[in-house]
Amino acid sequence: MDPSSQDGEDTEPSTPLNPVQESAHHRDVTAASCWLLYMKPVVAISIGTLLFVSGTALSLLYFTQVGNVSYLLGPLFLSLGLMFLVTGLVWVPVLKQNLEHMALTKVNHGTPGLQVDHKHH
Repeated sequence: MDPSSQDGEDTEPSTPLNPVQESAHHRDVTAASCWLLYMKPVVAISIGTLLFVSGTALSLLYFTQVGNVSYLLGPLFLSLGLMFLVTGLVWVPVLKQNLEHMALTKVNHGTPGLQVDHKHH
């Protein structure tokens, strides 16, 4: 016999009744996915900073004529460093805005909250 056809007994809800346990799992998944999303911009910012600092150092070495440094190395590293740095710095707010938009869309369009069927006798 189908359990949903029995009127006298309560059926089990399809979602768990413990929202604290579900939200803790959701927070762990969200924190892990946020870290994975923000890892690429952080790497771009780090690489950009390293390239920019080394380009500054190479330019200073060339202009002070301390070492035998090629003329193009300093500006090349400076420009590549700025490109990576600005790309990473712009990427972070774009990801943040995208995450907020996805969260709003998820709330408004379809992720149901806790659903419990109440039977009226």
